[in-house]
Amino acid sequence: MVRRSTFPLPTVVLAVLVVLLGASWGTRGGTDASSGQPTSWTTSAATTTGPGAAAPRSASARRATTARTTARTKARARAKARAKARARAKARARARARARARAKRRREAAAASAAAASRTPISSPMGEAGQPLRFGAYPWGAVGAIDRVDGSKPDDPARAMAAVKELQGGREFVVHLYGEYTGTNLGEADHLMSDAAWWSDHGVGVEVVLRYRPTTALLGVGFVPWVRSVAARLAALRGTVAIQIGNEANNTASAAAADGAYAGAVEQIARAIPAARDVVRANGRTDVGIGFNWAADGSPCTTTRFWSDLRAAGGTAFSAAVDWVGVDVYPGTWSAPSRSVTPTAAAVADTMTSTLRCLREKHLPTAGLGAATTITVAETGYPTAPGRTEATQTVVLRSIVEAVSSVRAAYGVTDLRWFAMRDANTGSGQVENGYGLLRDDYSRKPAFGAFRDLVAATGR
Repeated sequence: MVRRSTFPLPTVVLAVLVVLLGASWGTRGGTDASSGQPTSWTTSAATTTGPGAAAPRSASARRATTARTTARTKARARAKARAKARARAKARARARARARARAKRRREAAAASAAAASRTPISSPMGEAGQPLRFGAYPWGAVGAIDRVDGSKPDDPARAMAAVKELQGGREFVVHLYGEYTGTNLGEADHLMSDAAWWSDHGVGVEVVLRYRPTTALLGVGFVPWVRSVAARLAALRGTVAIQIGNEANNTASAAAADGAYAGAVEQIARAIPAARDVVRANGRTDVGIGFNWAADGSPCTTTRFWSDLRAAGGTAFSAAVDWVGVDVYPGTWSAPSRSVTPTAAAVADTMTSTLRCLREKHLPTAGLGAATTITVAETGYPTAPGRTEATQTVVLRSIVEAVSSVRAAYGVTDLRWFAMRDANTGSGQVENGYGLLRDDYSRKPAFGAFRDLVAATGR
């Protein structure tokens, strides 16, 4: 007899499922027999690891690498940004500097124009401020050189006169002559008067420099009486237009070129100025201007004791007697720009205008001198030599004359003297032997014709 099973069908099915699940658990889960650790639910790790395979990178390592890369990228970007910022800053600084320079030039031009417009024209023995310049030149070759130079070639008076007459044309023209007090050379005054009378007799204006150069300090006290005597003789010459007392007394570096190297120069010059003025006025010459000069160096706007010392030494008699003050200024040689560069027209103009402005606005007031005191460019020039071309001399000459003419009304400039008409010794190749508009054989440099034309076109 066949027995029927007592288990219901659902129970059998459940038992089969349990068996199947147990078998599956042995491969997908449970405990590793060798380590006792739970096995991975998947077997992908076991298939990708093993001997010779790269160790897996952790998430933290990947994040660190990414951070370093990002930091380097940002650092490079910041460096580039800083470089660009510096370049922009430099460009802005250059632009600001150019703008300031332009603004300064505009302010100076505006101030000069305003001053000229507001000032009542001053009539002095040297002329009226604002009228055309009266030109002149040192007519000979020899110079009082600062450096050691070869001797001067002999002058030819007839050729010198012909050259001056050509420069003069139909205008006023003045020769700038030099005499000196030594206390021992009794014939110096006679020699100076002979020279001055010769030019005066030929219809050329005469401006004489009475230098202070005593051979000993004790002889310095004789300067004022000597000046008084020579001034009286000059007052008798029809062509005398001005007397300059002393020469570059602020320059103490060179006894061959400047009075400042001689003891007592400032004091004696301050006392001699009113003495000279008294003499020429007593002789009826109200048209003869009495003045002194100043050597402008590389810092023409720095006020030195020279100006206050003059005022202290001469007092009110000095201040009342000064008709004019001369300035010796040599752009590209003794004044800015440096001798080592070729001066541009703009650099020359800047030197001339700033020197005249500072003389008028700073130095003259320090010496107690006001608006009635006019200014003369007593010496200016540009010597030629190897590396200093005749073409550059012409550029400098034109730039000087144009610059001075442009501010003559604003700063009260009446006269300009070129130094010099003729080279002392062209062949020497020495700078201080090459000041001339003419070579030492009286042949012309291009600047001679340029100066002649400027005198004709713009002179008084």
